[in-house]
Amino acid sequence: MKKYIYFSLAVFMSLPAWGNQPLVRNFTRSDYNAGNQNWGIAQSGSNSMYFANNSGLLEFDGRHWTTYPITNGTNVRAVLAGMDGRFYASTFNDFGYYEEKKNGGFVYYSLFGKVRGNHVHSNELFAIHQGERKIYFRGENTVYEYDGKTVRAIRLNYKIDASACVHNVLFVASEQKGVFMLNGRFFVRIPGSEALVNKKVVSILPFQGNKILFATSFNGVYIFDGSTVMPYHTNFDDFLVKNQVFCAATNGKQLVFGTVQRGVVIQDIASNKVTYINTYTGLQNNTILSATFDNQQNLWLGLDKGIDYVMLNTPIMNMFGTNNLYGSGYTSILDRDILYFGTNQGLYFATYPLPESMLPVQLQLMKGMEGQVWCLDKVGNTLFCGNDQGGFILNNGCAERIVGLPGTWSFKPVVNQPGMVLGCSYQGLFILKKQGEKWSFSHFIKGKFHESSPMFEQDGDGSLWFSHWQKGLFRLELDPGMDSITHIELYNRQKGFPSNRNNTLFRIGKEIVFSSERGFYTYNKRTDRMQPHAKWNNLFSSTPAYIRLHETPKGDVWCVSGRFIGLAKKLPDNSYRMDSLTYNILQPKIITGFEHFNFINQSNVILNTEDGFCLIDMDEKPVPGNVFKVFLHTVSVTNNNISMVAGKRGLNGNLPEKFSHDQNSLRFQFVAPEYRGEGLVKYSYKLENYDANWSEFSPDDIKEYTQLPKGNYVFRVRAHDILEKGVAECSFHFVVLPAWYETQVAYLVYGVLLVMAIVGLIFYVNHKSKKGAMAMEMKKEQELEQQKQQFEAETSEKKREIKELKRQQLQHELRHKSQELASSTMNLIRKNEMLLNIMDNISKVSSEIRNSPDTASILSQLGKMERSIKQNIENDDNWKRFEENFDLVYENYLKRLGETYSDLNTSDKRLCAYLKMDLSSKDIASLMNMSVRSVEMSRYRLRKKMGLDRDTNLSDYLQKF
Repeated sequence: MKKYIYFSLAVFMSLPAWGNQPLVRNFTRSDYNAGNQNWGIAQSGSNSMYFANNSGLLEFDGRHWTTYPITNGTNVRAVLAGMDGRFYASTFNDFGYYEEKKNGGFVYYSLFGKVRGNHVHSNELFAIHQGERKIYFRGENTVYEYDGKTVRAIRLNYKIDASACVHNVLFVASEQKGVFMLNGRFFVRIPGSEALVNKKVVSILPFQGNKILFATSFNGVYIFDGSTVMPYHTNFDDFLVKNQVFCAATNGKQLVFGTVQRGVVIQDIASNKVTYINTYTGLQNNTILSATFDNQQNLWLGLDKGIDYVMLNTPIMNMFGTNNLYGSGYTSILDRDILYFGTNQGLYFATYPLPESMLPVQLQLMKGMEGQVWCLDKVGNTLFCGNDQGGFILNNGCAERIVGLPGTWSFKPVVNQPGMVLGCSYQGLFILKKQGEKWSFSHFIKGKFHESSPMFEQDGDGSLWFSHWQKGLFRLELDPGMDSITHIELYNRQKGFPSNRNNTLFRIGKEIVFSSERGFYTYNKRTDRMQPHAKWNNLFSSTPAYIRLHETPKGDVWCVSGRFIGLAKKLPDNSYRMDSLTYNILQPKIITGFEHFNFINQSNVILNTEDGFCLIDMDEKPVPGNVFKVFLHTVSVTNNNISMVAGKRGLNGNLPEKFSHDQNSLRFQFVAPEYRGEGLVKYSYKLENYDANWSEFSPDDIKEYTQLPKGNYVFRVRAHDILEKGVAECSFHFVVLPAWYETQVAYLVYGVLLVMAIVGLIFYVNHKSKKGAMAMEMKKEQELEQQKQQFEAETSEKKREIKELKRQQLQHELRHKSQELASSTMNLIRKNEMLLNIMDNISKVSSEIRNSPDTASILSQLGKMERSIKQNIENDDNWKRFEENFDLVYENYLKRLGETYSDLNTSDKRLCAYLKMDLSSKDIASLMNMSVRSVEMSRYRLRKKMGLDRDTNLSDYLQKF
């Protein structure tokens, strides 16, 4: 077994392991829709990239690709962003510059016709260089010097293979005669350059002060120190010799050599660290035609087919490259110079450190460890592995199954009991015990708790916090022997958490911190409740949700969620400073909930991703200056047909742009170049004198305004890159001119017309006044006549009304008199009748008294007289006469009453008549020969017959009937 192990390790040591590769972003020909080959690269002051492409000048601003063909339709072989703002380009038998038109787009101006003196035709121009005040175009054996006005051809008698301006001096290299420098109008050979004779120099680079490097196709690199040329040895000389160097570049800190056959090799000048980048590590192909560093110190590569962007200035390195054969990463660990990788496909391993090599190594799959790997946990000197098949112990590249365990999530040491390991499997919590030097499964922990989860931690008092993503957070108390659970407590809303689910826990130092949907919490043992953790919550600008914490050996803390990744760096006062920008590019690749940080040392950590694993350098690196910029790409008029009125160059003027009234609908398109990924930049905009507030930040890069009123405006746009600090801003000042009817000439015409209108109005008013005065006199006369006639008519009408009133008054008085007469007459008749009757009876009584002394007879007569009086009082004939007279006076009152109330008898009608006459109950009792009480009873019966309620007064009702 030992021999096998040693043999395996020897094999791994002999194979070049592959790791720490920069992230690469590919741009294919279908992306930029131009030629396949890219011969040169340049960057403008606005951060846009320009490529010398087979189809012309290719522009890329992070969002838009645009191709500008050259005049003769051939391929562009070189491009230079000049200090004067122009883009110089060269091609076969022609060279010149592109200048941006005011309304957008580039126009090409050839300089070839300005060449003074004789020059050789059929000349391919391969390079362009910026001198102190001049531009140099390098052909096959001629250099063309342009001073801004004229072009002068400087000929070398030998074929020129390479050229460069170093320290404002032009150097050219010829395989036949070595290296020359331009001195005035002549080329002078530099000392010691005979070492480069018969060696094809492909690139000339400045190096460490005043030194110069010469990269050759097949003979390595040479250095010129001012007096001699000698070989410059590297760790990859054989690589350069075998793979044909085609181009090179430097930023002062790194050297890049592009080859024809094996991509690029990069050397860190200070540390001599070497990085190989090829198709195994993300390039589209291995033939590198051009290489350039941008202002973020990342590397652009022009390929034989396509364009690649290598992110060198980032702390993140890819370990498996684009050709990942090992699956999604879940866990890793370094143990005894063996680096283990647990993925969804199995457990792989390799020796560490991984040597630098241009070729990848096939990681070895550990036998019997196929399938999903969940954890790699080291307890003491023992390495445990949990996967979908069970639990294992790893030792020297071999795996030993722990008998009795099903699929296992995690292993942790038991507090204060070094001979025990606490773990959790698919069937719940279990205990491993150490007997001698061997660990073995002891038992599952008993109790009414059978949940399964990888997240659990022992508190200082021995209790166990256990988090289940769906069922909640539990606090378990175990007996001293770790055999069974004695108490189970669920911590949810009733215990202080904002919700019952997704409450997780993490150990930071000696403290257990709990994370929830509304921030971090800590356990208050005195109240047995959760309370907000101010220290961790205050570290975030907004309420942190579902943030997971992972502490580093230095005490820094990684903070991860489905939408966030940051590193909280611990300060000397034990507070933290959050870096939320540097690692944002990793966020989409993290397997949330299963992120694992393998701290190789205090500066380097391996993080699992959905593409495998990446290596992160946590040491802070110097950040380039504020290179992030935003600019307006185009301004277009959209009133009728869309037309571009200003491009990038036209938007940089000092004077405001002017738009006519029929151009008052504008579309602004803006961009902030960002090449490390899509969707990293968001924009906010505001139109001063129109918008009240800035818009919310969003990915939209177009804003349109319609029918703007006349006035001065400033369109301002801000850009925020989630990988950069601060906000970039630009503005565009413009004026919307007034309409023709709003101009000064129009206002002058309006004034003249107004004066004329006022004068005409005065004449018109005077004329109308005179005419109106005459009409007013006539109208007054007519009105006086009408008033006189109206007065006479009103007088006549009033006289008639007076006569009518007098007539009505006379009729009223007559009716009143008639009433009084009828009443008097009735009383007189009644009295006369009674008197006559009484007289008659008296006469009879007198006669009886005289003729008969019989008292009984007298009494009889008196009784008859009494009855006669009663009969007179109740005489129907008299009532009929009274009723007729009463109806005559009161307009058929009793008749109408009888028609309305048909069940009224004579006594009822008499009572109604007396009440109509407003007689008192006493008077009515006398007239009706009854008592007052009887009268009241009669009134009561009358109310019931008439159906009157209690609130209605009977007398008032009969008065108004």
